[in-house]
Amino acid sequence: MRQLTIEGAEAEAGWRWGSLLLFKRGFARYSSASRRPFEVGTKRFGSVEIRGQGTSWENAFANADSQTNKKNGAL
Repeated sequence: MRQLTIEGAEAEAGWRWGSLLLFKRGFARYSSASRRPFEVGTKRFGSVEIRGQGTSWENAFANADSQTNKKNGAL
């Protein structure tokens, strides 16, 4: 399995949550100073809607999915 880049993570976030109709844009960030340096999510009109953080891109996506499921009432 190939290591995900920031560009790849942004594309994945856009595929999972982005939509041209809702003006959402996927984003991904890496901040080496953070305890959980990988962040993914979407922005809509400049505000962040979904955010996941983790120690890897995979953990950040899993965190965002679990937060989204909590908001939607899923177990």
